[in-house]
Amino acid sequence: SQQDLLKTPRLTDKRMLWTMRFMHKFMKYLFSTSVSVLPLVACRMIRMSSENGCSCDSAMGFHAYGWAAHNILQDVEEAYKWGKLSLLFPEILNSPALLPKLTCYFHSFTSFFKEPIQASCDALCKTHQDLLMVGDVQEAFIASFNHCRQMLFAGIDLDAVDKHCASTTLEMVSVHLGVIYPNICMTASHNLHVAPMVTQTKFAQVHGNLSNSSHHLLILKLIGSNSTKNPFEAFKGVLTEEIRNEDDLLQHAVSTGESGILQAIRFNRLFLAYWFKRYEEAAEMAALYKTRTVMPLTDIYHAFYEGLTAFHFARELSKENPKKWFQLGGKSLSCFKTWAMHSTWNWSNKLLLLEAEYYFSIGEMEKAEEKYELAILSARRHRFVHEEGLANELSSAFHTANSNIDKAKSCISEARTCYEKWGAAALVELIDSHGN
Repeated sequence: SQQDLLKTPRLTDKRMLWTMRFMHKFMKYLFSTSVSVLPLVACRMIRMSSENGCSCDSAMGFHAYGWAAHNILQDVEEAYKWGKLSLLFPEILNSPALLPKLTCYFHSFTSFFKEPIQASCDALCKTHQDLLMVGDVQEAFIASFNHCRQMLFAGIDLDAVDKHCASTTLEMVSVHLGVIYPNICMTASHNLHVAPMVTQTKFAQVHGNLSNSSHHLLILKLIGSNSTKNPFEAFKGVLTEEIRNEDDLLQHAVSTGESGILQAIRFNRLFLAYWFKRYEEAAEMAALYKTRTVMPLTDIYHAFYEGLTAFHFARELSKENPKKWFQLGGKSLSCFKTWAMHSTWNWSNKLLLLEAEYYFSIGEMEKAEEKYELAILSARRHRFVHEEGLANELSSAFHTANSNIDKAKSCISEARTCYEKWGAAALVELIDSHGN
């Protein structure tokens, strides 16, 4: 409990301190290679902390256990509880400099289960600056990358997301080249203990930013034809191999086994394929994504878009074994029913839209119409303007199929307005090309 944790003494045994530090570093490796082993390490860290005392590394053990509670046990309450407990360590250890890092991980992996994603997004923005202030460059860019991602999911104006993604890329590449924060690089050149850490940090930032550039490309494609930016240009002369576009990045990820980058590309392509109505590609990317589910927030949105894609095919391929698609859609529905119990703000509009598509697919039109209306209202109430637009667009298709042309026109007009507010000119153009 919180009271028990506050009474825990500080770990002083040097051998155990180094053991805890090793396990902390080892978990970072496991996260990208063997996630099934990570909970075992987290449990060992928690046991050592409870029996012998806490250290700064104990906090990451608590956080990792919370991650495992959701990803393995699907227990949202436990995940949130352990994430919140990890935030107590700066007070326990009288180490305020530890708080920004823990805040970064809490809002990147946990808080959105129960707290409005807009609030998590704002917290990550502040945490990025706090991490730079305490000299933790690597975690600062983790915060910045997840801030970029959450800005998209929160429905924030895409022009602002574009600028933030570009700023993050520039900052990361500048760190790699030693243009900013040069004191870190100078320290490394005179300190054999620090140098490996800094080299690893610089490598991690550049390769982490490759995922950010794929995300930035997604934003630019939503913004549309007026954007001529190439988010991969910043890497010219920085990497040993040339990465000019996302296809080059995909090939790089496959050849090097960088599963995190590969997974980011698959999700981004799923997202774009669904919004631009390339449903076969969306289904393909959704299936590939499921080979590695370690990022809770994108895992949730993967379930959302896979479910919507599945119900689309359940209707369109009703004569070609729709059972597969209903099973996929039903699994997504089940997940969102659980998630919505923990955060009405973040997940209720998505649950309602999945239910609307389900009822449409099985021919229960009155229930479907009611759910579309509720999905629109929920998205508007919780400030997800992009998903308000999507719910209106799908409602328009529903009313068109039921020959309610006036209602269909009203819904598609509302969808167009929402996409304009979002800054998704490409989606506005797509609506206009179909005759609005």
